[in-house]
Amino acid sequence: MLAAFIRLVRFPNLIIVALTQFLLQYLVIIPAYQSAGISAELDLFHFTLLVIDTILIAMGGYVINDIFDVEIDKINKPDKMVIGKKISIASGWNMYYVINIVGFLIAIYLAVHIDNLPLLSLYPIASIALYFYSKTFKKSILIGNIIVAIFCAFVAGIVWFAERHSFTDLFEKDLIIALDAFNILSAYLVFAFLSTLIRELIKDMEDIEGDRLQGCNTFPIAFGIKAAKGLTILTGCFLIAALIWWMSDLYTYQKWTQIGFVGIGILLPLLYILLKLPTTDEKEAFHKLSSLSKYLMLSGIIYLFIN
Repeated sequence: MLAAFIRLVRFPNLIIVALTQFLLQYLVIIPAYQSAGISAELDLFHFTLLVIDTILIAMGGYVINDIFDVEIDKINKPDKMVIGKKISIASGWNMYYVINIVGFLIAIYLAVHIDNLPLLSLYPIASIALYFYSKTFKKSILIGNIIVAIFCAFVAGIVWFAERHSFTDLFEKDLIIALDAFNILSAYLVFAFLSTLIRELIKDMEDIEGDRLQGCNTFPIAFGIKAAKGLTILTGCFLIAALIWWMSDLYTYQKWTQIGFVGIGILLPLLYILLKLPTTDEKEAFHKLSSLSKYLMLSGIIYLFIN
């Protein structure tokens, strides 16, 4: 049961969520605060609660997605099914309710603790968005893809949002340090959104058979594989432009190690995906490109270590 639950909630993905938030907080935001003599709004304990809350949002999203996808998964990934095979649908619903109740209680505590009531609204908004993504939007043209991409950017954005008052103080106290942190956070949000959107579009092409049989109307189904490839390549070109802009900014400060990592560790794999995509037609080949695009998302986290 435990092994099935770990697989259900995509435990490696949850580790990535936690790592992303801790790295942004303690390698980008906190050092900027310390340089300007500003205190963070969340100490380690309360920041850890924020990370746990984000993880619970993601867990709930994975559980509800698999509940609604039972029939589709019988076609697209029968060997990887958990809900309906190793965990009953009823048990899945119970898990979903418990996850959301615990998460909302933590959100209430955090919002009250730092006197930041708008922070409380993020949990239900994110949970509701992921619910309707799983129930309806993922079957629609692009809406589901964009929701997932926004959520991945949200993983980083919620850290920024929780610290927004202190971040405002940072701008008032030291504009140069604030702009440097602002640029890194903004760049990461853009990268997370675009890299996730690329992967979501490739996954839709990979799963087109099962999605079509279940009456979905994803972009590849509505407009065809060729058009979906074109949109993915266009999105990739936007990401390439953003990466080149970032590398040019790094060149100004002669940050050669970072330039090398962005060029070799991110840009080259992205170019490979975009060049390989036009000649890809088999499900297994799409799956390989989808896995490589997931590496792109992970590479953004690795970059924070050398920032």
